[in-house]
Order: sequence, then structure tokens, then C-alpha cells
Amino acid sequence: MTADQFLSLKLTDDEKARLREINKEKERERIESSARLRIEETPILLELRGVGLNVESVWDLVNTSTRYAVAIPILLKHLLLPYSDRTRDGIARSLAVPELEVQKAWPMLVSEYRKAQMGWGIKGPGDTREYKLGAKDGLACALSVAVTDETLAELIDIAKDRTQGESRVLLLSALKKRRDKNPLAKQAIDELASDPQLAKEIASWRKR
Repeated sequence: MTADQFLSLKLTDDEKARLREINKEKERERIESSARLRIEETPILLELRGVGLNVESVWDLVNTSTRYAVAIPILLKHLLLPYSDRTRDGIARSLAVPELEVQKAWPMLVSEYRKAQMGWGIKGPGDTREYKLGAKDGLACALSVAVTDETLAELIDIAKDRTQGESRVLLLSALKKRRDKNPLAKQAIDELASDPQLAKEIASWRKR
């Protein structure tokens, strides 16, 4: 049902009032959650500003096309700190850039990825509702960019490890990029094509 269709429904005055209250509550929760995240991010934002990056959130780095190599040591340090899933997701995705320091941090990124929680849980500080967690996906993005020919075999091992869940689909871009040049990548794709969680993505490549 589209928004217009929903609005066209005949609601009683009581139902309209209740709907307005629900929307107000959702907006209040969103504002309060954003405020708590800003407070949580204060330590990393202060360090980023110390190297000339005046951002309001680590997610600003995810959405920029400007290079920020100076931020990589800070991001790597804070990735190991006990932030909420939402903030860790943003830090991890900020590390999905082709920088040498990120490549050198490969062992740490692998370790953080393997132990990152899957499924549903509390995403932000002070939240009470559970949502699909995202930090593991963010770490998968970082790995897919940080991988080199020397670490490709380990990425393939991770991609084959079904205990790591659906986030593995985000590792496939690294294999797709190398499939015409690296026999190891091509072989891995052929093997992973039968994986229930990866088959749809791999099959879509053949349709393009």
C-alpha cells in the first residue's frame, strides 16, 4: 500500500489522532537516538577534528569522495573500542577505502569481522528496540576493499565460512573484480555459486 493509498482511507477522528501521536513518538525517538549517537561519537570526532576533519559524524566520511588518509589511524584505533553497533558500522565502512594503512590492518579487520555479532539487536546507545545489526556488514565492506593478492586466499576462506552469515555477500565484490585475472578468484566464485546465501548475487552477474 502506497502512502497516498493509506491517506485515502477513511479514518475516524480518534484514529487520525492516534496516528499523529504514533508519528510524533517515532520522530521523538529518532531525535533522541541521534542525540545519543552524537554524544557517543564525541571522542572520535574530537580526534578527527584534531587532524583537520570537521565532520558531524563518522558517517560523513562514508558519504564523501574526498580522500581522508590522515583519519585512518584514528578510525582503526576506535574500531577496537566498545561503541554501539551503529557507530562501529560507520567506522568500519569509513575504512572501506584503498589505503595502505587499511591493508596493513588486515589481521585486525579479519578478527573484528569474525567476532562481530549477527542478526538482530540493539543498534544505538540507549535504544530499547532491536533492529538488524550492521557492523558485520560494515566490516565486510572494509575487507572487500582492503584485500590484496597476498590476503585473497584468506578472504576466500571467510567467504566460504557459512557460519559468518549473509554479510559474506559483501565480500564477493572483491572476487568479481578479480575473476578475469586471478584463477583463485574465478575458482572461488564457481564454488560459492551453490551457497544458498550467495547464489543469487553470483547468478545476477551472469545476467549482465
